[in-house]
Amino acid sequence: MPVGTLDIMKLDGDPVTYQVMFEENAGGTFVSRIEGDELVDFMHEEMRVAMPLALDAAERAQTEGRTRLSDVFLEENNLHAVMEYMEEEIED
Repeated sequence: MPVGTLDIMKLDGDPVTYQVMFEENAGGTFVSRIEGDELVDFMHEEMRVAMPLALDAAERAQTEGRTRLSDVFLEENNLHAVMEYMEEEIED
């Protein structure tokens, strides 16, 4: 089960969309772009984030423009199914 930081950023546009990024502590980044009215459901149903945490994160992202939540536990199978996986190259 990956542990990392959930980063939600409000993007300008009509309709309002959000960039949802999960960065694993061990490496690797998962990114998705979600419309505002789908944000809470996406985090809760697809990423399996607890509902109170999903609601709080969505509210903070909406009012503050961005929120970061550290030490979030997610199920890896859910991440691969719903988000684009981006692997960073590490130069020696």
